[in-house]
Amino acid sequence: MKKISITIASKQGDDRNIMAALLAGQDDFTVSSIAGDDFDIVRSAMTLQPNVIVMDFYLEDHDTLRLVPVIKRNSPTTALIVLCHPKEHIVVDQVLKAGISGYLLKQDIDDLASAIRCVFYGGLYVSKAVKTQAFDYFSTDGTMKGIEKAPFCDTEYRLFTPTELQIFQGIIHGHSDGEIAENLNMSIGAIRNCIYHAKKKVGMRNRTQISLYALSRGMIAWENDFTKAKDVKNCS
Repeated sequence: MKKISITIASKQGDDRNIMAALLAGQDDFTVSSIAGDDFDIVRSAMTLQPNVIVMDFYLEDHDTLRLVPVIKRNSPTTALIVLCHPKEHIVVDQVLKAGISGYLLKQDIDDLASAIRCVFYGGLYVSKAVKTQAFDYFSTDGTMKGIEKAPFCDTEYRLFTPTELQIFQGIIHGHSDGEIAENLNMSIGAIRNCIYHAKKKVGMRNRTQISLYALSRGMIAWENDFTKAKDVKNCS
């Protein structure tokens, strides 16, 4: 099994140790490097190109928003998660607009493993306390360009099959394709085929957008996770 390679970056030694300890027991993770400043992060991106970088929003010399373009130039496929203190009042839409896939409050550090898996598999992860702000960003920003702010209606609901909606629910909660497939008793190929056809129905580009589209229309909810549905496998 290929492991998810991770770089941990924090100016606080205690925070680095806590994150390393949290990730050490995960069979699908490998911590490829531990960084203490922005120079170490860029060097890691250049030389190791980790799958995920987890870093403080504020480092010694720069905030993360200024580092993102540098990291992306050197390692375009690396997903980024920022750690923020609730009192720092970081604007979530600025973080998402910069191309960062994860916004994790330090009070939710126990959710780090879930956040890493979520962004690695192409999802978006934000702490529950700021999900409303993230939702507002995707509802109004150009990322969902062309989607009217119409209220949810039954006609729109029927655009998607029950299986598709359960897949979206799994994506919102950060489950991998394998986990969703196991839960719904489907193959991974069938899951990806469903996602592909669902995106075509409304002209979306990726699974995050289609899942947030369903969320914005009330078809799925943050509070729910997907449930077993052995009898619904039709994605047409």
